[in-house]
Amino acid sequence: MKTDVIKALAAASAILVMSPVFAQQQEVKASSRIDVPCVQNAIDIRDTALANMVNDWSSSARNALETRREALKDSWSITEYKKRRTAQRKAWSDYKKTLHSVNAGKARERSRAWKQFDHDRKLCKGAYSPEMITGSTYDANL
Repeated sequence: MKTDVIKALAAASAILVMSPVFAQQQEVKASSRIDVPCVQNAIDIRDTALANMVNDWSSSARNALETRREALKDSWSITEYKKRRTAQRKAWSDYKKTLHSVNAGKARERSRAWKQFDHDRKLCKGAYSPEMITGSTYDANL
């Protein structure tokens, strides 16, 4: 009886020791089924779109700042106080509207790039990674 129990424990131990080897073999087989060039292309498209979005936003924000600067400088050449204050308020209001529009466009473009990436990634064979889901939260700060 003791011999049967020992044999059963030895067999169970051998199976447990070998299970990581089987898991590694299955991982290698699964990763060999991934369409790597497809995923790489989807990443390239996404990150290029995001880089262009940042560049466009930066340029637009810079233009808004420069326009505000010139309008505020010009306002100080107005001698009448009420007209000067009106010009200053308009400069700040225009700046706020432009910046709001630029930021909204940036958010739309960032969302569009990630949605396109998600669509493209789904077309790639075997391409799933948690990075694909959580990565967009990191880019929310762009």
